[in-house]
Amino acid sequence: MVASNPPNAVETGELDGKVAVITGASKGIGKATALAFAAAGAKVVLAARTRETLEAVAADLTESGAEAVAIPTDVTDVDAVQQLIEGTLDVYQRVDILVNNAGVGYFGRVVDFAPDDWDMVLNSNLKAIYLCAKHALPPMLAQGSGQIINVLSIAAKVAFEASAAYCAAKAGALALTKVLASEVRQQNIRVTAVLPGSVHTPFWDGVPEPPDFEQMLKPEHVAGTIVSVCGQPSGMVTEEVVVMPPLGIL
Repeated sequence: MVASNPPNAVETGELDGKVAVITGASKGIGKATALAFAAAGAKVVLAARTRETLEAVAADLTESGAEAVAIPTDVTDVDAVQQLIEGTLDVYQRVDILVNNAGVGYFGRVVDFAPDDWDMVLNSNLKAIYLCAKHALPPMLAQGSGQIINVLSIAAKVAFEASAAYCAAKAGALALTKVLASEVRQQNIRVTAVLPGSVHTPFWDGVPEPPDFEQMLKPEHVAGTIVSVCGQPSGMVTEEVVVMPPLGIL
């Protein structure tokens, strides 16, 4: 499915009072998603490693009248993820939506790629999704509902040169998403993979010769798609969404 002009969940009111945990929420797609969820009436829990930037986003949201809390989290650390979910439950007593958005990218040919960098890419883009889902699922199962959104990449399906670790992590995360969906669909929990093409975010900082930023998606495009999926009627599920720039792969 290719998303184009997704319906606005703000108009439907489907997210009023929902509690959404968003990782990688200090910038880029995560920040845009937090703003979009807040605008749709959700209570947002912001997670990222950088405390100062994360708290600034939370402050902006609360000043605008939204309900938001910041919980600095390293999503590759099991204890930190457990504390994130426990902190959410302490404040809001439930978890309705989990957006797994955090991730990093390091690039280079396999022959030159350092093992430590390989582990970092796999941990942040794959292990983190497993950890966050594992700890968010018990409260979702207890309440009998929930939505997990895994923000992946078109790299889950397309091989890009000098991107072996990133492509492997995203492909693995897509497989994990499908398995997770099959495990929890009978318990009224929806799981969706969102696969964007190139998005103009800080992800590209330091990348030599990046694509034309003007041709890329904006973070708000992906955020709108995520909010739209979460605002869909309970009697349906969108399992996978591909969101691309108009010119396709850049």
